[in-house]
Amino acid sequence: MKIQVQCSRGGEPRTFLLGARWLHVTSVLDRVADNSVRRFRLLVADGREFVLRHDPRSDDWQLAAVRGARSQF
Repeated sequence: MKIQVQCSRGGEPRTFLLGARWLHVTSVLDRVADNSVRRFRLLVADGREFVLRHDPRSDDWQLAAVRGARSQF
């Protein structure tokens, strides 16, 4: 799923748009980079973990995985 991401000056995700909600990253738990993509495992305020995938060549961001309990809206 393609998503919008706002990054820090260092290029790490700080907020991302999921549906109609912007989620704020409270912690970057892990970073992995290979020749073609970067992956970030993130924690948001409600305790869920997200894995975002970034293709630096196209600057496309994708939601790769979600883990944890879903908060009530």
